[in-house]
Amino acid sequence: MVAPPVQLTDLIVTVASEHTDVLGRLSAAVRLSARLDELGDHLIGHFVDEARRAGASWAEIGVSLGVTKQAAQKRFVPKESPDLKPSFDRYTDRARRVVVLARHHARFSEHIGTEHVLLGLLDESGGLAAKTIAELEASEGTTRMAVLGELDGAVRQRPDPQPFTTRCRKALELAVRASLRQGHAFVGTEHLLLGLLAEGEGAAAKALERTGVTEAAAEAYIVREIKAAIDRGPRPAPRGA
Repeated sequence: MVAPPVQLTDLIVTVASEHTDVLGRLSAAVRLSARLDELGDHLIGHFVDEARRAGASWAEIGVSLGVTKQAAQKRFVPKESPDLKPSFDRYTDRARRVVVLARHHARFSEHIGTEHVLLGLLDESGGLAAKTIAELEASEGTTRMAVLGELDGAVRQRPDPQPFTTRCRKALELAVRASLRQGHAFVGTEHLLLGLLAEGEGAAAKALERTGVTEAAAEAYIVREIKAAIDRGPRPAPRGA
């Protein structure tokens, strides 16, 4: 097996160079360790998703992981749930507002779906996600019209708490993965958009596909915009959009 790209010495040097006192270094090491655990989980999740797309069964994936089929499914198949912890803790203010807006759009539904999150992103017009959609969609407003066409018009009693659908949960998981892949410590509206696109099967992904907003084009635009924001002045990288 190839050597891991990050060595223990590199991690020690990183922590030691940022903190002078031993207890500060210890606290930093704990935080870094938790982040590495999360990166490891998402690394495995990435290749579990790849194996599923290639047609591998959950039994086969379980064997590769050294666990039972049921244990593999329990770990990697999203469940309907209203709980966004722990990733919600690092959502930017705009991303949190998107979730509030999504709940508003789902007020007559039993679940919060990817279509409701996409409407929330479009409503949060100052966010990088909305700007990305506006830049890439076929013509102004076509994405909103497309996603509105995906809404179920039936009025249903909203449960309390109201769960996110399994596809929506997967999209939110992929949003965190997009943030980690870009080396960000936050989840912004741009990451939520990338998560919806990466999920690929929900109502939001279908609406975005119909209006010409692809995952590759969206990520390229987002990376350029963040780099341009950093280059415009000697200030820290923006904490999401």
